[in-house]
Amino acid sequence: MNLTALIRMIFFCGFSGTVVLWVGCNSTKDKYEPRYSLDSSSKNFLLFGVPTQSYYEITDLFVNYLNQHLKGVQIQTVASSSFSAYNEKLDKSYFDMTVVNGMVALKSAENDYSIVGQAVDEAGNSGAILVNKDSAINSFSELTGKTIVTAGPPALPGHILQMLFLKSKGLDVNKDFKLKFCESFESVFLNLYLGRASAGFSTITSWNSFIKRRPEMASRLMVKWQTAPIIGNAVLFRKDMDEQTANQLRNLILTMHNTEEGKKAVEKIGFLRFEPATTASYEPIRDVVKEYNALVVGKNK
Repeated sequence: MNLTALIRMIFFCGFSGTVVLWVGCNSTKDKYEPRYSLDSSSKNFLLFGVPTQSYYEITDLFVNYLNQHLKGVQIQTVASSSFSAYNEKLDKSYFDMTVVNGMVALKSAENDYSIVGQAVDEAGNSGAILVNKDSAINSFSELTGKTIVTAGPPALPGHILQMLFLKSKGLDVNKDFKLKFCESFESVFLNLYLGRASAGFSTITSWNSFIKRRPEMASRLMVKWQTAPIIGNAVLFRKDMDEQTANQLRNLILTMHNTEEGKKAVEKIGFLRFEPATTASYEPIRDVVKEYNALVVGKNK
């Protein structure tokens, strides 16, 4: 896909309604390819939810690996057009499994989901504040009066950590700069690339993935500051998932990094491996969210 096509795709996704992509493997386990369907009546597949099309692209090897080793069930990916559309589906317990940040995981665990694992990545689950390479911004005070583009809450290392970080550096995050909200990290990168904002928030993991997928655009941007890391994204299963299937799927996810094929699949997402986790593993995040809620008022809520 050339740059012009990418820009058209991102803007289309930003203004259109929910786009649902059904992705799976056929019974002969051929090469993993997308397919489109409106039929969700079969009980022989599980829906794996991802926020946007770009997440579908980086999780294809992951889903392919699971489908090659699962018995009696197949995984199909559902990609939404935006984070808000994805969160709406998650709130309605539409997905059978997904991977989300800790803040969303805790909320989901109060309803129809269980936390069964956590992602571990090389750089730690930290947030990035990016600028264009030709930017004149070299200090925190120079963000005053500027526009920062962000996917917004509930992106934990993609928005919340940055807001707390800038507060710790002496900025009034409710007054000193303007937030421009968009629907995905891809839109954050595009806005920065086009010069429509002075800085942008993203996760380090999403940024590293973007570097690999769109190096010609990423070469114009840079990480100016990085937040401290926080516990990695959580793997969620619906609580009503068949116990035998859940055990099989959990074991595959937690051990896939031990095989060459599985390691490549996990690394494509931006992680090193998945480790066991429970709701208790994510309890410290409640203090971060509490601090953020107390900090951010008015228009930036």
